Amino acid sequence: MTKARHALTNAEYHAESPDSVRVVDGDKWGRFDRYGEWLEGELRHCDPQLCIWLTGLVVVQQRARTAAESKETK
Repeated sequence: MTKARHALTNAEYHAESPDSVRVVDGDKWGRFDRYGEWLEGELRHCDPQLCIWLTGLVVVQQRARTAAESKETK
């Protein structure tokens, strides 16, 4: 799982998939789409730039794994 801590709020951002980010701030949490739009949870605001960055990393990591696996099978 790709994750980061927000520098100003200290909230934890966890990219669950290329389309979903879970933000945990203390005992509150929220789930947001890749652009920072609220989906569910008690937290309703997040840093959309961090969501975009993290979900982009997930896509890059998945592509790298797929490329490595295809090289191993050859």
